Amino acid sequence: MQPRKTVRVLLFDPADRLLLIRMHDPNVGNAAGEVLSDAYWVTIGGESEPGEDIAATAMREVLEETGLANVRLGPPVWTTEHVICVHGKNRLMQETFLIARTDATSLNRDRWTELERQVIHEMRWWSLAELKAASETIFPTSLVQHLADLIAGDIPASPIAILP
Repeated sequence: MQPRKTVRVLLFDPADRLLLIRMHDPNVGNAAGEVLSDAYWVTIGGESEPGEDIAATAMREVLEETGLANVRLGPPVWTTEHVICVHGKNRLMQETFLIARTDATSLNRDRWTELERQVIHEMRWWSLAELKAASETIFPTSLVQHLADLIAGDIPASPIAILP
C-alpha cells in the first residue's frame, strides 16, 4: 500500500481559536471505500511534495489554503496513521501535526487549487468550547481530547500518537 506523508497544521489565532476547514471529497473514503455522506471538518494541511520537509509542507499548505504568510510554526506535536481510499486505491495516511500561531484571522482562497475549490466548503476559527459542543464530524476524532493541553502550553517533547 502506498504511503501518503501528510502534514496537518493546528493553526491558532491570538484568541486560541483553531482553524478548521469543512470539506467533502466524493473520491475519498475509508479503507472499505465508503465515502462519508456529509461534509466534515479537518485541520489545514496536505501531502508533502518530493524533497519537502515537514516545515516546508506546513508553510506551503498554510499559504495555499489560507493566504496567511506570517505564521509562526511550532514543533510537531501529534502523529497518526490510518488507511483511506483515494480514487479506488487504498493509501496509508501518515500524518504529522504541527502547532502554529498567527496574529491574522482574515483568510482568502486566492491560492486554492481547482480540487480545493471543489471539495472545501468553508473555513472557520473554532474556540475549544465550540469544538467540545460540536455535533458535526471532526477529524482527527481525538482532536478535542488533546487540544486543551496544547492551548495550555503543554507541548510534548516529541510527537504523541493519537487516534485518527
